[in-house]
Amino acid sequence: MVRILVDHWTTLPRFAELARKDPGFRSFVLKHVDSTVSDDDLKKIKTIATTKCPRRLSTICADLAKEADAALEYDESLGIR
Repeated sequence: MVRILVDHWTTLPRFAELARKDPGFRSFVLKHVDSTVSDDDLKKIKTIATTKCPRRLSTICADLAKEADAALEYDESLGIR
């Protein structure tokens, strides 16, 4: 799921559509934007979610950026970087 977000950001509208129909799926995907993802991928998600987000998807982009940021902060707090 994270790999799709990182490598195929253009599919975000489809994810948003599925997430609207199934909040559990939305939570499932967001839950996987975590500290098990490489820092490079987390940084990319955060960057594209804040700079390349379609206006109508701003809520989901904000949530993705928030999850990526939290995972990066967690890694930093553990001295993983």
